[in-house]
Amino acid sequence: MPVVENSVTQVAPGHFVASARVISNGEVTAVHTSVTAQSVGSILLKPGFTGFLIPLRWRGEFRLNGAMATPNTIHMPVEEGSMHTRGGQREQLGCILPRARFVETVAALCGAEPDTLALHEGALQLAPETSRRVRSQLMAIVNKGAHTELSSKASRAAFDLTNEVFELMVDAYLHARPEPIRKSGRVRNGKLIVRAAEERFAQAGSEPVSLADLCVATGVSQRTLYSAFRDWCGEPPIAYFHKRRLTHARSRLLNATPRRGEVKKAALEAGLTELGRFSRDYRQLFGESPSTTLNQVAV
Repeated sequence: MPVVENSVTQVAPGHFVASARVISNGEVTAVHTSVTAQSVGSILLKPGFTGFLIPLRWRGEFRLNGAMATPNTIHMPVEEGSMHTRGGQREQLGCILPRARFVETVAALCGAEPDTLALHEGALQLAPETSRRVRSQLMAIVNKGAHTELSSKASRAAFDLTNEVFELMVDAYLHARPEPIRKSGRVRNGKLIVRAAEERFAQAGSEPVSLADLCVATGVSQRTLYSAFRDWCGEPPIAYFHKRRLTHARSRLLNATPRRGEVKKAALEAGLTELGRFSRDYRQLFGESPSTTLNQVAV
């Protein structure tokens, strides 16, 4: 997919399963995803792309780019292609499109010049009947694509993913209206702060990251940093990034060959050097020991 970064971090105990069906022809991508436990997802699109996140079903609170999901909202990226989700058990659709072509198409239909058109960011409200149609048709496209081989010219001609997705999402965009966002400055600033902290975390690799490091990287006080992470991640910053490391270690164990030393290797690669604490926190978050996760591969 045309994605620079993509992560899902489990932040509360529970049996966690993430699944995705992805179809792509190299220009347009459509995806159906689901997760089963409280988690935070973060996606950064490559420059030159835009897209939509569309909530389908969920339990409890579900936020997309800081806005509460509703049955009739669709959500566009904010801040240069950033998409952020937070919630418990949930299911969603998404698509990624070339930004220039999308802008040109919308501008042409609005009778405007492309360079004068600024795309909306965040939540867009649809009429209920339009919302149902968009969700139903995009799901049908994903299901159809999952059973179609897109490598040959004949199959691409029979299933024109680009035009089907463009036609659907341009129509949805033109029929949508932006949701009013209360405290919009706080929402925007919070996302910028979290994004800067995520970049500092990514730069650190397996090295430790302190609260002071994050404050320097974001240019804000501890209080402001905590407030931004509470809004966007539902967790204090250090706790969130610790759980992100734990989730990374779990992914590593699920894809490893069971053998001596793999648990320690997975922990150290994730930057979790206190092995006793790693095992304790891992069991508390995922409900099983690291070795149990590793040995599931052999079953």
